[in-house]
Amino acid sequence: MGVTAKKEWTGESGYCNCLLVVMARLSVPFLDLFSDRPVPNLETLASGRPTTASWIRAQEFQYSSLNPLTVIEIFMGIGQISNFLWWYKPGYLEVYDVVEDDGPTVKRTFRMRLSKKRGIFHLKIEL
Repeated sequence: MGVTAKKEWTGESGYCNCLLVVMARLSVPFLDLFSDRPVPNLETLASGRPTTASWIRAQEFQYSSLNPLTVIEIFMGIGQISNFLWWYKPGYLEVYDVVEDDGPTVKRTFRMRLSKKRGIFHLKIEL
């Protein structure tokens, strides 16, 4: 019997959590976020894993209404990315993911590198 996916996450902070889950479960090696482009569609990213894709759909993210700069700023905070004059010190985030509803707990480490060019922020998240 399958587990019914339910809405658990909202807004930019919820999107950040779900993005990390999708990256971890689908072994997405890296993802780029830009402050002047819409955030990536997590349903598309998760399409190769039906249970995760179903969970993402249940979150009902309105991707066009999510602010990409806010998403980047949230990752800057949780990754402890700091600014040094003309460059940014990379950030790291260690998380524990329970794979699906009853799978093993797996430790994941994400590296986050931020740059800014012509007023546009670019955040590269690497698994």
